[in-house]
Amino acid sequence: MAKYKVLVVDDDEDILFIMTKRLKNAGHKVFVAKNGVEAIDEGKKHSPDIIIMDISMPEMDGIATIMKMKTIENLRDIPVIVCTSVRAEDDQVVAQQLGVADYIRKDQLSELPDKIGRVLGG
Repeated sequence: MAKYKVLVVDDDEDILFIMTKRLKNAGHKVFVAKNGVEAIDEGKKHSPDIIIMDISMPEMDGIATIMKMKTIENLRDIPVIVCTSVRAEDDQVVAQQLGVADYIRKDQLSELPDKIGRVLGG
């Protein structure tokens, strides 16, 4: 049985592959979306335990997606870890203002399973 259901949202195929592989190896069930619109659809369909969200994406970026999810009853309380390649402190500040559970840079993906465990208390 999977530890957690994780929705990974990123428009970069390579990053999606790496995160999916790491999370599946850690025992999680993984769903993917390539932009914010897909993320909302996948979130409604699968009710993940946690969402890993990129900031910079086409159609609907991570910030807009998180804001939209906060208005949807069955998505608003799902913890989000923001994942971005940008080292800008501005993104981290905005993410914290949106109430995300944690923040990780793409060059720190090896830490992702541990971060999920800390956020979800497992």
